[in-house]
Amino acid sequence: MPQRYWCKYFDVYLFPWQHTLSLILILTFAVDQTLGSYGDRSYIFQRCKYYCIQNNCSDAEAFRSRQPWYEETLRWSCEDECKYGCMWKTVDAFSKDGMSIPQFHGKWPFTRLFGVQEPASVLFSILNGICHLRIFEYRKLIPSSTPMYRVWTFIAIMMDYFCAFSLVLCNLFALFCRVCGTRDRTKISGMGVALVIFYLQHIYYLAFVKFDYGYNMKVNVACGFLNMIGWLYWCFVNRKIQPYVWKCATVFIGLNVLLSLELGDFPPLFWVLDAHSMWHAGTIPLGYLWYR
Repeated sequence: MPQRYWCKYFDVYLFPWQHTLSLILILTFAVDQTLGSYGDRSYIFQRCKYYCIQNNCSDAEAFRSRQPWYEETLRWSCEDECKYGCMWKTVDAFSKDGMSIPQFHGKWPFTRLFGVQEPASVLFSILNGICHLRIFEYRKLIPSSTPMYRVWTFIAIMMDYFCAFSLVLCNLFALFCRVCGTRDRTKISGMGVALVIFYLQHIYYLAFVKFDYGYNMKVNVACGFLNMIGWLYWCFVNRKIQPYVWKCATVFIGLNVLLSLELGDFPPLFWVLDAHSMWHAGTIPLGYLWYR
């Protein structure tokens, strides 16, 4: 039976499930915003941002007229400018009080360069991309009849467009092909299908169940560690037959050493170099060595 509920202006009759749904909707619309880090939650930052927006963001045309073209191109809004300026005022206030550097909205404070908020990471990522262009030169040198040709040139390039985890699994698949050979198509296809299913399940969980950064990092680390053990074992077994395997071993040892930068975290040096950007910088020579 429906129950009677009184509102301010009228009485309503609702079934219990309708009452529950209405309560959920009310609570959902009542939530305004989530502030994620100590810096942006601080009174200094919130007060500074409030007055900045009140004083500077009422006239959009005036703001655009004094904004550099590259910041306008990269879609920096007046509110973004207020957040950026107030971030540094908050950092100064924390430093004067002898407190540790805070994060803002889940990120460390970075010096902006020509509208780019993390210039070091962007630069090193571009250099990484240039390094991987070597694969096109690699394709010209290797006959298409080579067993591992399609593994490296097709799957690796295409899967890397989706996310970093796909590249980790692709490397695991390449390890399987290298160890077991590519003649048995049934075995290779079975391994490929298993990894694709695992990949889709992982992405589905992050996208539709829970975006859990810790879980994602643990899965990537576990697969990366398995990659390292497998490739190092293969290098050890083939060290006398194929002398160049030291390059392969160096790459995987280097990757896992650099992984400590991704797992650890610290305020950016000179407000530019943080752990993530240094990871990108360190992988540039490893990419070149891998293709060698």
